[in-house]
Amino acid sequence: MNQRVLWISLAVFSFSTLPIGLASADVTPVVEIEQSTSGRMVLRPCASPAHLTCIESLSAILPNGTTNEFKLLQAPTGNYLDSKNQVTENSLTSWSFVDIDGTTRQIYTDGNLSGENYRGEQVNFNLQPKMTFAFVDPPIKDVTSGIKFKFVFRSSWVVPVAAFLMAANADYRDEKIENGHRYTYIGSPFIGTNYAGRPLIGLSNEESDQTKSDSENIRMYFLIDHASSIPGGSYGDTRCSKLGYPVTSHNAYGGGIPRLVDNDTMKFEIYSPHLLSTGGLSTGFFTTYMSVAWMDCMWPGNNVSKSPKVEVSVINSDGTTQVATTSFKIENGFLVVNARGFHFSAPTVQLKVIKAENPTPVVSASPTPMASEKAVVAAPVIKSPKKVTISCIKMKTLKKITGTNPKCPSGYKKK
Repeated sequence: MNQRVLWISLAVFSFSTLPIGLASADVTPVVEIEQSTSGRMVLRPCASPAHLTCIESLSAILPNGTTNEFKLLQAPTGNYLDSKNQVTENSLTSWSFVDIDGTTRQIYTDGNLSGENYRGEQVNFNLQPKMTFAFVDPPIKDVTSGIKFKFVFRSSWVVPVAAFLMAANADYRDEKIENGHRYTYIGSPFIGTNYAGRPLIGLSNEESDQTKSDSENIRMYFLIDHASSIPGGSYGDTRCSKLGYPVTSHNAYGGGIPRLVDNDTMKFEIYSPHLLSTGGLSTGFFTTYMSVAWMDCMWPGNNVSKSPKVEVSVINSDGTTQVATTSFKIENGFLVVNARGFHFSAPTVQLKVIKAENPTPVVSASPTPMASEKAVVAAPVIKSPKKVTISCIKMKTLKKITGTNPKCPSGYKKK
């Protein structure tokens, strides 16, 4: 990622390099897995601090923050040829660690890495170089206890085109180290559904509401799809892999690949049975973390990576919106999206740019008032002249004359 650190976190932890305790009788000499191999090779503990393409550390993080490292009990041996005569090494590995209650517990993992010339059965035997690391059949108590498991893998040549954390409360880190990269995964097991019925996409509402899981099991695994140096040799688009890649965590049966619908809308389609095998509602969680530089390279015209406001919603297949807890932010050059509390079977997590409301002011002439609204001009008030009264006398006769300009009658004199 060109000296770039990629970090996804729903909680904060202090990372330290912890050597894996090795039982000397079980150690197989470690040679770095070759990039050009056509086989699926087991992931082994690093033999030295300089060794690459190996497991740097494996540990449990207890709810109180204590980190207990794994100790190797039994390394895998042997291999077999698949239907294409490709070597597949046995990869089931046994470890022990100190559990929450202080007892020493055994745990199994299954980790392998396929080279750039490996042809995967899952993609019709096309080239499919990838790294997978799974925790085998963890107990139900690991779902509810708050324990987390931490897996640290480093390599001189593995470059992700996409990374997946099939784990609850997942954290992820990509660091540039000398001659390669270090990938740190953290998460907790979750209850996942198993389904072998008809496709879950395109069902009617009634059919969707009736889909039921065949069974459930406890699972947690980590995956890297490698950006192969062979043209067309990757399970994904490698054009922008030097600028980053999408990191996704969810509990869906399938899906989660980002798709730009238009420059303002991005969608992640995920699917699982609507109901658990017990008949209970199957609820989901979803997190994605993407480099803005990678997004702008993949979709040069997109506005999602540039908008100050993006709405996150979970949309049902019939177009209605679910009630869900969602969040969105762009921070330190990375886009981070979370959604949880929604239900299946085939919801879409949608990112939609919310454009600022800034309407252009409308300038118009003063409206002509309605007849009832017209102003009434009052008639001028004309004041009447002030009247005065005078006294007029003739001989012994006295008269009072009132008017605005009173005058005595003929023969009278004003008194």
